[in-house]
Amino acid sequence: MANPDLILHNGVIYSQVRKGSAVQALAIWNGRITDVGTDHTILRLRARSVKELDLQGRTVIPGLIDSHIHLLGYGMTSKNLDLGDSKSIGAIKRAVKRRASRTDSKKWIVGRGWDQERLSEHRPPVRGDLDFTSSPVFLKRVCGHVAVANSAALALAKVDEKTPNPAGGVIEKDEANRLTGVLKEGALALVQQAVPRNETDIESALVSAARRLLRLGLTSLHCIIEDALELKVLKRLSAEGRVKQSIYAVLPIELLEKASSLGLATEKSGGSFRVGGVKVFLDGSLGARTAALREPYSDSPTSGMLTMERGEFDHAAGEAVAAGFQLSIHAIGDKAVEQALGVLAKSNRATASRRLRHRIEHVSLVPPSLLSKMRKYGVLASVQPPFIYTDYWAAERLGQTRLSSLYPFRSMLDLGVRVAAGSDCPAAPSDPLLGVWSAVARPGLPSPERLTVSEALSLYAEGSAFASFSENREGSLEPGKQANLVILDRDLFQCPTANLRNVRAMRTMIDGEFVA
Repeated sequence: MANPDLILHNGVIYSQVRKGSAVQALAIWNGRITDVGTDHTILRLRARSVKELDLQGRTVIPGLIDSHIHLLGYGMTSKNLDLGDSKSIGAIKRAVKRRASRTDSKKWIVGRGWDQERLSEHRPPVRGDLDFTSSPVFLKRVCGHVAVANSAALALAKVDEKTPNPAGGVIEKDEANRLTGVLKEGALALVQQAVPRNETDIESALVSAARRLLRLGLTSLHCIIEDALELKVLKRLSAEGRVKQSIYAVLPIELLEKASSLGLATEKSGGSFRVGGVKVFLDGSLGARTAALREPYSDSPTSGMLTMERGEFDHAAGEAVAAGFQLSIHAIGDKAVEQALGVLAKSNRATASRRLRHRIEHVSLVPPSLLSKMRKYGVLASVQPPFIYTDYWAAERLGQTRLSSLYPFRSMLDLGVRVAAGSDCPAAPSDPLLGVWSAVARPGLPSPERLTVSEALSLYAEGSAFASFSENREGSLEPGKQANLVILDRDLFQCPTANLRNVRAMRTMIDGEFVA
């Protein structure tokens, strides 16, 4: 074995976070870990040319993996209007007015982040609120499942009172059959496709987003791809080394038919850029009340909506599996999860399909009977712990009885369901360490589903690595694996729960090189 070219020592190194035990040192050669152990054992391996880093007692964990992130959407938040702090519709209007005052009237004003629960009016903005400007305006709710467009935007998108609801979407109208400007689920695409896009903006957004995520300790990303243009740009940036993280691309189901012409195929191993899954939407979000529930919401007579009929979903799933793609199924409400499992029960009877490690994304409201089916059919859960923190209205929306089935991470692990963790950023905060705190503390939700620190952290490490077929390359700091690691400002295993949310990444390493 070659002598190491880098040794980290005098640290508290959690090489396998699920075990929760630490070593003092590790050795790296050519971007891979060669040995872990005590200072005495590892320092004996050093040669004259080896570099050493004295950790001075700092804590080291494996590089973290976000199993569900919208990288382009996150990058565009710095270019578009960020409405996350808006407390009223008046504040939204002022933000739009400021942007309009320094923007050509023909240029689109695009934003995201408003939440009717945080607005003093307790309603979403509507077309009339935004028609004070001649600029086309398109503002998404924080979840990305609902948006509002003003008259100029609707006109450019050729959406009027006669436009039929698209499959899986709703163009909202008032009692007089006039457009309110509010669009739900599949209807957002009618306006989104009219918003001009260029490769330069996409490139800068992806690069800036990836850099910000490096500072949070994220060394690999499961990217939910919007379209062929984003896929093309992201693949190039990865090849050029301008996006440092390993990318596991999840394609929209619409690209499946074009996979051959685009030169796409599933890549389960090797390379810093891999295409592995296809995304299918079955419902919306709890915040927008579009997640499909078995019983009505506690604060509204609606039960949400399924965005794809069973037959259509069955066909799409069959096509994806036949092409060798992993399914990443967006299902938040229990009715949507039930539909997903109904199709996967049929698909996963075949051993070949089970090997594809199909995933349900979000899998938010899931009673014990459905969890048992997930385990039975070998379906992975790709969860977002930050939702616990952001869904502060959950008790009002779902009622106390259903809270025990909301984000039941403890039950998932106890039943043997494989669990990966991500952020769904920009729908929720991107910091994985905030997600660890959320899973451990469970603010506002029943405590029996709390995880330990090692369990929560493992979801962002071993769990997410398994979900992308990369468990032999990343997810832990073991000999033979990539030297992807994070140095923290404190030992999160020794932190009181209340202080976990203050833990920060200090430095991030990918393939033996510090990148942040």
